[in-house]
Parts: sequence; structure tokens; C-alpha cells
Amino acid sequence: MTNAVPKDSPSLQILLVDDNPIQLSLLRHLFQRHGHSTIEARNGAEALIVLATEFPDVVVSDCVMPLVDGYQLCRLLKDDRATRHLPVLLLTAQGTGLARFWAKTCGADRFLVKGRDLDHVVEAAAALAAQSSRPRTASAVPKLAQENFGVDAIQRQLAQALEQRLIETALRDSIARLYTADHDTPRLIEGFIEILQELVIPGALLVAYLGEEGLWCHGVHGSSASEADRHALEEAISREGFFQPSPHCHWHPISNDEERRRSMRDPVLRIFPATTPGYPAVGSLAFITERRAADDFERLFEIAAEELGRLLSLEDSRLRLYHQAIRDSLTGLFNRHHILDMLGMELDQCGRFGQGLSVMLIDLDHFKAVNDRFGHATGDQVLSVMAQRMVFGLRKVDQLGRVGGEEFLVYCPQTDLEGVRALAERLREQVIVDPIPGLPSGDRVTLSIGLAAWEGPEDSAERLLSRADKALYQAKAEGRNRVVG
Repeated sequence: MTNAVPKDSPSLQILLVDDNPIQLSLLRHLFQRHGHSTIEARNGAEALIVLATEFPDVVVSDCVMPLVDGYQLCRLLKDDRATRHLPVLLLTAQGTGLARFWAKTCGADRFLVKGRDLDHVVEAAAALAAQSSRPRTASAVPKLAQENFGVDAIQRQLAQALEQRLIETALRDSIARLYTADHDTPRLIEGFIEILQELVIPGALLVAYLGEEGLWCHGVHGSSASEADRHALEEAISREGFFQPSPHCHWHPISNDEERRRSMRDPVLRIFPATTPGYPAVGSLAFITERRAADDFERLFEIAAEELGRLLSLEDSRLRLYHQAIRDSLTGLFNRHHILDMLGMELDQCGRFGQGLSVMLIDLDHFKAVNDRFGHATGDQVLSVMAQRMVFGLRKVDQLGRVGGEEFLVYCPQTDLEGVRALAERLREQVIVDPIPGLPSGDRVTLSIGLAAWEGPEDSAERLLSRADKALYQAKAEGRNRVVG
């Protein structure tokens, strides 16, 4: 057992709460021997009275006590804005059963089973104090200090605390239910806003999400929030460093019933990062509402932002995995499996609605020579550059994928053979205009392109691609750098 106090260890004030005088005395001498001062209370009710005038660094409390036990004390402290960030260490002689579960659900910062050596209690309390974000000079007065600390007041606060926990659980559950197998990102965020807007409006609420497909920002507002208010929200999340530049949000008014039309007398703007532990922030929650509502629902907003962070992190992971599954890792184009799946679905639509479709099979001419002369790293760069040039040379409705080493497939909806021929010729000419980084300035990589058009419901993807492949083979046989079909 170490008796000396480390020179760099700050002296702490500890509130000890225990109905057992022997245990209380042991803890007092233990903490004092390590250089800390103590305040004492025999149960949770006395601890609440002490906290009306004292501002300790850590509360160390037994779990089982009369009148107000350790779990109830912790729940009251964590539900009061004045003491929410005060670290609470719960101690018990019961290492099994529901003790640990109740300690977690009531919000305890740490839970320890008492042993013969209590030095670990001092170490745990000091660690909690060091990790706490609570200012050491904090002097906010708990809610119960404004009342008479009678049994009725304590019971009323406990009932409110339990109700708060129920609301928090319901909020978490409602948000978690949004993440289902058939959701998409817009519906996910719109569902979150629909849940949360009951706490925020009148005013305005927005959610911004930076995902694989760029920045997505959606907001709702009541009639009391002006266009300037909404712009202020967008600017605020930009100033916080979440997104640069400030996002352009899609705003929608909510229904204007009587409650929603009332004006804001004391508006306040709040921003919460949407993040989960261990992950970077992928979004933000921002709102303008009445200061009283923001204060009363602060804990709920914190939970909502935490759950939003979890939702968006899951969505971000889902989209990343999805894109990895359908994209070619080198060029970023659709991979062979996905472009063929898309072609099959497009042909089904053609058969159903009688629309036309044509395809291009594209091969980079003499690409093996590029690898042999300059190496595979340069070859990969050439593939990436040519893929991007083809993307820019096609129309938005056309779909491009990499189906082999230097072979690409394009399908062009509602396009006949003459139309796709003109498009292919223009593409062939465009990709050779500029030099390619990594190659000599005079070198150009040309395209051989084989074409085929869908011939009706009796045609199939296999026969369509077979015709395009034969046309591509002919283009290469005739000297390359040409379109055949």
C-alpha cells in the first residue's frame, strides 16, 4: 500500500456517502492518507443537502442505503444540469446480480466491488476526477437545493428522473427503428427529423450528413423562423468546421397549427456533432428554438445527436461497403458484375415499355505495350485517366463499367444504332485530344469500339454483348482506333 502522495497529484475533495460508519471511517482515512479531503453523508438524501453548499470533485457512494440509495442518488445527480458532470463512483459488496446493471442504467461513471484492499477506490476516484470535463470552480446549485429537501420533494425528483429515463429510452428506440433493411439515406434523415421536430419547433432544425455521395443537408422550420434564421444555422455549422463551405440545405415548412405559429421570445442556436466514440463526425445536428426548451431538453438533444451519429456512421459504413461491392477499385467505375446486372435490369425495362437500347464494348489500343514500356503503375494511371475521360465524354443517362483489364462496357438507354455510333465517334475523338500524364507528350491511347443495338423482346443480354464483341474484334482487326457496328 502506497502512503506517499505523488507530487504532481492534485488534492481532491471527495464526497463519501455510506450508511455504515465503519466503512465510512475506512474510506475517510484512506483518502486522507493519500492527501485528499473528504465530506461525508450517511445516505443519498444527506448527500443532496451537502451538495447544495459544497462542490466536491468526485462522489464515492455505497449502493445500498436507506431513504435514498446510491442508484437513486446517481440518477438524481445525472438528471440535474448543475451536477450532471460530477463524477460518481458507486461501491457495492455485491459483485453479482443486477448491481452492475443498475449502476450502468443510472449513469454511474464507474462501478467497483469492495475488496479487502481499498486502494483501488482511491485510484479510480482520482482517474474520474482527471477525466472529468466539469470545471473545478463549478458552483451551480442543484434543483433540490431550491426546495425543502423533504421526502415529497425527493420522491417527486426521483419520479421525474425515472420519467426522463423512460423518455430517453423511447427516443433511442424510435431512432434505432429508423435503420431498417429497406431504408435509403434521405428517408433515414427525414425520419430522424420527424421524431425530433416535436422538441424543437417553433424554430428550425437541420441535419447535415457528409457521406460517400457528398454533402446532404435537410431542414424543417416553423413560421417563427425567418430565412435569416435558417441561413444562420447553415453558417453556424460551417463556422464549427463540420463542412466547408456552408451547405445549401433543402428546407421544408411544417404544418402551421396554433402551437407552431407562436413566435420565439428568447431564441437560442445550438449545434451538436453527430458522432459515435471511435469514429470521426460524419454529420451535425443544429437547431434554433426557445432557450427554455433547449435547456429543458438538453439531455435529449445530446442523446439524439449521439443516436444520429450512430445512424450516420452505420449508413456511412453501409454505403462504403456497397460501393466497394459494385465499384472497380482502380477506376471507380462500376465493376463487371454490377454493370451486367444493371444492363439486365435495363433490358427488362426495354421489354416492358418498348424502348430501345444500344451498347459499346471499348478496348484501349496497345495497352499491353504501355505496361511493358512504362510499368504497371503508369498503366494503372492510364486506365484511371481514360476512365474519367470516358465518363465526361458520355451522357448522364449512359452507364459505364470496367469489365476486364482494359475493356469497358457502356449501355445507352433509348438510343438506336445510329445514335450510339455518333456518340462513340465523338468519344473516340475526345479521349485523344490531351496528353496523358506519365506518357511522352506525343503518345496517345486510342479506343477501339464495337457496337450493338437491342433487337427486341426475343433478344438477350448475352446475344447483345456477343454482337458487340464481334464488332470490337473487327475494329481491332481493321487497324484499331475506330468504331464498328
